[in-house]
Amino acid sequence: MKAVVFGGTGFIGGHVAEQLHLAGHRVTAVVRKTSNTAFLDSLGVDVVRIDFSDPAAIADVMAGNDAAYNCTADAKLHTQISMNAPVEIELTRTLAEEAAKQGISRFIQLSTVVIYDFQSNEPIDESYVSKPEYPIQRLGIERERVVGEVGRKTGMTTVVLRPASTIGVRDTTSFFARLFAAHAHDRYPMIGEGAAQVSLVDTRDIGRAMVWLGTFQKQPQDDGVYLLKGFDTTWRQLKEAMDLAAGKTAKMLELPEALTEDEMAAYGLSPFAVKTMTVNRIWKDDKIRKLGFATKYSLTDAVEAEVRDLLSRKRTSENSGIL
Repeated sequence: MKAVVFGGTGFIGGHVAEQLHLAGHRVTAVVRKTSNTAFLDSLGVDVVRIDFSDPAAIADVMAGNDAAYNCTADAKLHTQISMNAPVEIELTRTLAEEAAKQGISRFIQLSTVVIYDFQSNEPIDESYVSKPEYPIQRLGIERERVVGEVGRKTGMTTVVLRPASTIGVRDTTSFFARLFAAHAHDRYPMIGEGAAQVSLVDTRDIGRAMVWLGTFQKQPQDDGVYLLKGFDTTWRQLKEAMDLAAGKTAKMLELPEALTEDEMAAYGLSPFAVKTMTVNRIWKDDKIRKLGFATKYSLTDAVEAEVRDLLSRKRTSENSGIL
């Protein structure tokens, strides 16, 4: 398969490019002119720098590929959210439309479980209808709608993956990196008893799933939307796995479940984060598993790999005088 990847310099996008390359596919990573491509260059994949606002340039890099992967992202929970976000909506629409025009047979969109509301404590599958409480949830749902709309209009096969929150190497800003920074300072936040359940996934498995979605036989009645998780755990069990991997039993910042806005601000926690750590967030990914995809990495695998990576990069930064 010849695959073109947009967003390959991102945390998850880099793993998608890597797993495509490891699986023997020909990969072209399309990046902005100012992007740091050191990791992609180390893989030996083709890297093309373009102006993402130029549809003609996008069309040129799309031509001749079998599958297009969109792993671009810009909006974050704390940023100002527009329902016409330049990356999430405008660029996504352009990429999907240009892919169809260039005869690409499959467009694979990386989405997120952030789209799901907090109204259920029970396991959630793809059929669950989310009632967004936050702008970023509405934005994620709209992005998926745009991809599906282009697919229906053009006949191009579209696929959407909603992976669980991820743990993996080369992480700098995800929830795990922030928790590990708190862990290092003996301020690991433990809300209530830390008993709320959460589904997580190793980023390598997200990359593997995206590769698989580019080649599997999709049935006509299938809407092409898939959840993915690697394992279920609790916030306390995650902390214990972090302790083992770091060789240190960190002290906890024990917090009540009912936090005021002032308390959340004092502890650096958002309302979204508090809900995430107090409401069960279990995903039911039977759909993709019944079709034949299986994850490889456990909680221990994922935590050990990321902790080693974070500690290694910290030592490198200290030795180089960056810190």
